[in-house]
Amino acid sequence: MSTTARIAGIAALIATVGAIQAAPALGSEGIESFSSTLSTALVGGHPDIETTFRLAEPGIEEAARNVAFEAPEGIFGNPRAIDQCTSLDFALTQCPPSSQAGLITIRANYEGNPDYLLGTAPLFDLDPGAAQPARFGFIVPTLNIPITIPVTVRTGTDYGLRFTVANITQLTPLAEAQMIFWGFPSEEAHDVQRFSKGAPGNPAGCPAEAGTGCVIEPTTAAIPVHPLTDNPTICTGEPLPVELEVQTYQDPQHPSHAETTYPPITECEKETFQPVFFSAPTTKEADSASGLDISLANPQALNRATTPSELRGAIVTLPEGLTINPDAADGQRACTDSEANFGSEGPANCPDNAKIGTVTIHSVALDGNLIGSIYIGEPKPGNQYRLFLVADGFGMHAKLVGSFRPDPETGQLKAYFEDLPQVPFDEFAVHLFASDRGLVATPTSCRIYNAEAEFFPWNSVLPEVHSSQIFSIDSGPHGSQCPGEVRPFQPRLAAGTSNSGAGTSSDFRLQLDREDGDQFLGDLTFTMPPGLTGSLRGVTYCPDASIAAAARRPGRTEKASPSCPASSQIGTTNVAAGPGSHPFHAVGAMYLAGPFKGAPLSLVAITPALAGPYDYGTQVVRVAVNVDPLDAHVTAASDRVPQIIGGIPLRLRSIRVSIDRPGFLRNPTNCSPFDVDSQGIGDQGSVVGFSSYFHVDNCVTLPFKPRLTIRQLGGHKGTGRTKNPRLRFDLRTREGDANLKWVSLTLPKAFAIDQRHLGNICSRAQLASERCAGRQAIGTVMTQTPLLDAPLSGPAYAVSGFGKLPHVVFILEGQVRVMPEVESSSVHNGHLKSVVPVIPDVPIGHFRLNLYGGGKGYLVNTRDLCGGRISAKVQYIAQNGKRLTQRPRIKTSCGGSKSKRKGR
Repeated sequence: MSTTARIAGIAALIATVGAIQAAPALGSEGIESFSSTLSTALVGGHPDIETTFRLAEPGIEEAARNVAFEAPEGIFGNPRAIDQCTSLDFALTQCPPSSQAGLITIRANYEGNPDYLLGTAPLFDLDPGAAQPARFGFIVPTLNIPITIPVTVRTGTDYGLRFTVANITQLTPLAEAQMIFWGFPSEEAHDVQRFSKGAPGNPAGCPAEAGTGCVIEPTTAAIPVHPLTDNPTICTGEPLPVELEVQTYQDPQHPSHAETTYPPITECEKETFQPVFFSAPTTKEADSASGLDISLANPQALNRATTPSELRGAIVTLPEGLTINPDAADGQRACTDSEANFGSEGPANCPDNAKIGTVTIHSVALDGNLIGSIYIGEPKPGNQYRLFLVADGFGMHAKLVGSFRPDPETGQLKAYFEDLPQVPFDEFAVHLFASDRGLVATPTSCRIYNAEAEFFPWNSVLPEVHSSQIFSIDSGPHGSQCPGEVRPFQPRLAAGTSNSGAGTSSDFRLQLDREDGDQFLGDLTFTMPPGLTGSLRGVTYCPDASIAAAARRPGRTEKASPSCPASSQIGTTNVAAGPGSHPFHAVGAMYLAGPFKGAPLSLVAITPALAGPYDYGTQVVRVAVNVDPLDAHVTAASDRVPQIIGGIPLRLRSIRVSIDRPGFLRNPTNCSPFDVDSQGIGDQGSVVGFSSYFHVDNCVTLPFKPRLTIRQLGGHKGTGRTKNPRLRFDLRTREGDANLKWVSLTLPKAFAIDQRHLGNICSRAQLASERCAGRQAIGTVMTQTPLLDAPLSGPAYAVSGFGKLPHVVFILEGQVRVMPEVESSSVHNGHLKSVVPVIPDVPIGHFRLNLYGGGKGYLVNTRDLCGGRISAKVQYIAQNGKRLTQRPRIKTSCGGSKSKRKGR
């Protein structure tokens, strides 16, 4: 609870109740008796408090040096209820009557009498200065020795009051003290006990047996009547403990102790409780970083009425949309509990880079405010966002704990201030700094918002109090116009390679940005330009089990020891979250993984979510990577982008991906202009496409020299007329050449399509739905590209539905799947021409097609293949536009000597 409130209890400093025989002390000088009474036990009342203690055999062996009185929790006062005597007036023994707070009567071991009555003196309310919340004093009768009683607050425990008399003279050992503090010191009833102003060398007071009998004329205080003392505002039905400690000169290590109790506080139903609150962000701009002000007020009456119940706790519910800013803790650390110095009355030692705001505590009992700072508190399980509120002043070091607890699904915030000390403060004001790293982010829409608070009194008989208050958001970010009901969604994409040379290895970088005020990023799909390919050779997959394990690990554990093997990492990610010009950045790693959501490959971004002292675990986003079966361009479709982690809506500002594994990515060999295309879905459902221009250069410098060989297999039986030959086609390309874009093969008239063997031909619909499963293949295909560790292979099918002649489709499967199509036509008086119009812009390496012969043969010989030399015509077009024509000879299985083959 507020330190301020503790201070207010200063006036009740000596308050003790009910007389009780003190237990024998273990210390060097026993306490013979210790009693205390109060004039009323009314809840929040203002009693006269009378306390008496007597020491056993004072000065015979030991003399008291220090006496400390511990008032019970909840007993407080207002030292500003009357005038305060200045230090100078007290030194000159001329404190004004309006500063008298009560009376004290002293007995001591004096002139051989161990129970000598020194007399009665007025207790004065002294100006405490800045070192204490309150201070009282008196002049010892007969001896004329000034004594001060500083009041301190037990800020390390229950915030109760401690009154100490230090360095009592041992020349006249203290025997007994009887002290009374008046509940209303300036009341007329005390005029007959009020001493007139003393003079230098002649202090006010009555020596010996006179008591206050030396007050000849009643003396008025001549100031308004205000209460000095306050009873607790809680009715537990239990007595309140009071303690006394006496330390001697001779044996200071073994002080004596005595205890008594105050009677239980009564009539709690007569008390009031009427707190109010204020809360608002420091900016009225939507979707912006902001500070936050929260003020809890519990006005305290300074009149004859009972004191209102103190505040035990409050829960402030902020409106939906006002959430923690993801960047609030970036670059900061937490103050540990040991650094905060909880459990001690000493100051906190929290580091400056944990500071996030200020706190001010006001009490009418203090001549000023307690001023302090708010620090990020050390996170605890189940209570991540702790706040340490440290306020200092008047010799006190108050250390309180609050917390923010966001809804894990929506991020709606509740601020908790629990277990506040039982002290009467008037106002408790919290200010969280406003900046681009402000603790909160404002709602995204312009309108009136409602904040609510529940207040809980220390007086459990009274009900909780509900309070509400409104604030408005009335402009867009950075002073722009308010967004409409559906916010805009205009993300920007920038993508490209670090090396623009055609066919070279390069890093690839992609950055997607969104502006404050736009819809938040949701689902994302990226389409890469044809020819921008990755070499999977030597890259392992991150196992699914490792990916699942990463999602369950703390972020710091994942950062120290990544779940995926290093051999599967292909790049890094950098995600920026939060409004303003300084969003929070979380850096992660990008790994290659296996099949996902029907795609043959996937990428997985694994990001340890660490923000200052907060560990939000490890965020895993998987991206399905599909390869187009015709031109092999890549489409990447991500899981839904995380919207909230740790109860903090991310408000993603940018996503950066860097694919920088050496030798992984290769540029196209086509210098035509392309785009990196993307489609995004905002959090309000808007769908938008956006792109980034992409191209490479120096394509024309690339050489181009592919080579095709054709061989008839199976021996002589496949060479005769009407036979179905087995043929093998081998196409080889060179590393560093421009890639193929288009190729046509015109076979000699010696070959034709055998219509007799097309009864089980695949249809276009079956190709699309089943990839011709169950149909008769016409051959097999294989390609061994330098981009993959293992070849791609599969069947070749004749597919109907494209005109007079079927197409041929190659189904190449392995790490990825591609399905090039071959268009067939009859040209030049019966020559069979096959054209592959679309070839992926990738290095083929070695491609082989084996066409079946015999009963499965796709082709039929129109003449004996051994009747003379036969050649094909091959035309190539490179991705860089270069053209090449070759006329490879078809090698046959014709045997025997040349002369015999000629005869044939």
